[in-house]
Amino acid sequence: MSAKPILVLGAGVSGLSTAITLLRAGLPVAIWARELPPHTTSNQAAALWFPYLAQPLERVNRWANVSLQFFREQLLPDPASGCQPVTVHDLYDHPVAEPWWAAAAGGDYRRLDPGRLPAGYRDGFETESVVIDTSIYMDYLVAWFRRLGGELLQKEVASMYEALAVADVVINCTGLGSRQLAGDDSVYPVRGQTARVRPNGFGEALLDDEGPNSLGYIIPRSADIVLGGTAQENDWDLSLRASDRADILRKAAAMHPAFAEVEILSEGVGLRPARPTVRLEAEALPDGKRLVHNYGHGGAGFTLSWGCAEEARMKMKG
Repeated sequence: MSAKPILVLGAGVSGLSTAITLLRAGLPVAIWARELPPHTTSNQAAALWFPYLAQPLERVNRWANVSLQFFREQLLPDPASGCQPVTVHDLYDHPVAEPWWAAAAGGDYRRLDPGRLPAGYRDGFETESVVIDTSIYMDYLVAWFRRLGGELLQKEVASMYEALAVADVVINCTGLGSRQLAGDDSVYPVRGQTARVRPNGFGEALLDDEGPNSLGYIIPRSADIVLGGTAQENDWDLSLRASDRADILRKAAAMHPAFAEVEILSEGVGLRPARPTVRLEAEALPDGKRLVHNYGHGGAGFTLSWGCAEEARMKMKG
């Protein structure tokens, strides 16, 4: 391996987590990114540990479990991280033998008693998760990266050759930017709109991915509660839509009566970088250089971040 810094492209949660993982392993790292926190797609995320909208399931569950352990062992103990424990209720309008995310949670889940299910639901499970306040966490990652000696440069890369001209190892964490940078038309946006409302004492996260209020979620954080959402494929529109806001509020009220009346503090729109499967693979180039791809995490960027970062580190070696 060369003594040159490894170059990570992208400063969203995947890029920063990968760069920090490399630095923790004693490797020199630099990041180039078109956008830096707080202006990344990751800053718009509701950011709950939950493996949503990512495939293939076996790899996703493994990455998610690695990340969950990292959050619990490294980040929850530090109040400055913006990470907090939260109980998640995953709701269904039909009986389910086992939640599809059981392996991601390490088998740590419980079926909800029927009396704890909201109206319109027939089954549900709870598990202990982590909610990440992105307004705190993304800056926390930047500070951690710099504290470990990483170099951060706001720079838009026109082609992969530009990056490979200065580094022997490049790790591509550019999300939707990989459509152009990696020539990958299979990565596409899934538009998500959210509303952040004033806290009302509600302390559990509620998720409906395929029931009567899908896609609906209620995610309590330290200073607000995030309500969502939308999952509009191939929609690049970053403007707020009144129709989506009304639907988000309707679904939240249907999921729990505590949200019949809310005070909106702010709203946001982000584009999830979806792909038929997460791309986490290495290319050995003819000149001995190495290109590792780590993108296409859909709605699970935070959930998969540390697991994918560790695998990217291993793939960097060959």
